Amino acid sequence: MIELFNKEVKPAFSEYFPLNWQEIFGNKNGIIVEIGFGGGEYLQSYASHYPEKNFVGFEVSITSMKKANNRLKEFPNVRLIIADARFGMREFFGPKSVEKVIMNFPIPWDKKSHERRRVIIPEFFDTLANILDDGGIFELATDVEWYAKQTIEIATEKGYFELESFVENPDREIKTRYEQKWIKYGRNIYLLRLKKIKHIEVERLIGGIHEMPHEKVRINEEKFKELHGKIFKENASVVVVKGIYKSTSNDAYLIKVISSDKDFQQHYYLVAYPEEDRNSNWIIKLDSSSNPYRTPAVKFSVKAIAEFLEGN
Repeated sequence: MIELFNKEVKPAFSEYFPLNWQEIFGNKNGIIVEIGFGGGEYLQSYASHYPEKNFVGFEVSITSMKKANNRLKEFPNVRLIIADARFGMREFFGPKSVEKVIMNFPIPWDKKSHERRRVIIPEFFDTLANILDDGGIFELATDVEWYAKQTIEIATEKGYFELESFVENPDREIKTRYEQKWIKYGRNIYLLRLKKIKHIEVERLIGGIHEMPHEKVRINEEKFKELHGKIFKENASVVVVKGIYKSTSNDAYLIKVISSDKDFQQHYYLVAYPEEDRNSNWIIKLDSSSNPYRTPAVKFSVKAIAEFLEGN
């Protein structure tokens, strides 16, 4: 099988969380993270300047992954992840495991309707206060002054970070393509560096062994007809059944599900099928091809749907 992106790390296939970065990189070098690596130009320059460091980039765009992977495929000290960084930073890194986190020119998402897309929120700095090493740095470059100042306010309000520097139009050692463009046109650039001064613990959605949840039940097969559109809730977990599909070759069913753990949403499938010995027991489990992260909501979806199908 041809590996399309040789720099990509696929955490969903990991058997344990947080990830073992020493094993992934094959060394104990310090880790620097860039959120939103775009085409990978900045990571390329940074990794070239500091080969003694390991670099991890987050993006949500397949197009960006393709461009960056082509640019960085010969760099042994770079790995790339397609994931929401708000989730990935907290779940993929252990306490005090990162030296520095960088965001270059993120979209401010200032409209109320875009609120769920924002990265710069108090919970993000809770995560940074856990995963950054003591004295670790969060660096933000932006061309939006109010966004820079708001970031400082949010980051320092709980006392986990202090402002190390705030510079207008800095002469950075490494510049992004976007940054070089704005400098050429005389647009102001703002660079801030925040230093971690207090460590905290955070609650993670996943951790330890990344097990495959499943249930074995005696079901009422007629209940499949009632399952579409059902909503199940438990604490912060919400599960919605979006579709039911019956196999034409056997008695198996495929169940399309959307689950949410607060703001983290996943789309995936469950599969339901009778055991081979036909003793009336059915297996309800995740379909391996969709492979979501085994968050509380995902585990709850298996349990809740199994219990519903078991009902009279």
